[in-house]
Amino acid sequence: MSIATALLLAGAALPAADRAAIDSRVQGIFRTYTLPPNPTPVWDQPIFSAETAALIAHWKRVQPADEPDALNDGDWFCLSQDYDQKGFTATPTPARRLGAGVAEVRVRVNLGFGQTRDERIVLKKGPGGAWLVDDLFARPDFPQGLKAKLRQTIAEDE
Repeated sequence: MSIATALLLAGAALPAADRAAIDSRVQGIFRTYTLPPNPTPVWDQPIFSAETAALIAHWKRVQPADEPDALNDGDWFCLSQDYDQKGFTATPTPARRLGAGVAEVRVRVNLGFGQTRDERIVLKKGPGGAWLVDDLFARPDFPQGLKAKLRQTIAEDE
C-alpha cells in the first residue's frame, strides 16, 4: 500500500465514539419499524440536522391540508407505506467519514416480504456532538436526496 493510499484511508476513519454514536442513531431510526407503529411521523422526530429541520418546517407550513403531496404519502426511511413489522430488517454498512463532522452510512432495508431498498444516509455532527440526519438518498424516491425533494415539493406546494 502506498503512503498516499494509507493517508486517504486514515482520513476516512472515524473515531470509535463517533462510529458508536452513528451506529446508535441509525439503529434507532430503523428499530421503530420492528415495534408497534409510532404515531409520530418521521418528519416530526428530532433526528435531522438544522438545515434539514428548517426545510422540513418550511415544507410543513406550505403542504396542502386536504391532500397528500410528494412527501407525506409514505415513510421516508422505509420508503413505503407498507412493511412487515416482524420481518423488517435494516442492515447498515459501517459509517464512513466524508469530511469534518460529516459521515455516511449505506443501509439495505428489507420491508419484510422480500422487497428491499438501498439507501445512503448522510449525517452531520450537531450541537452537543449528536449525529443527525442531513440527507437521505434512495431510488426511486430521493435520487438527488431528501433535501432536494423537500425544496422541489416546497416549490410545488407554494
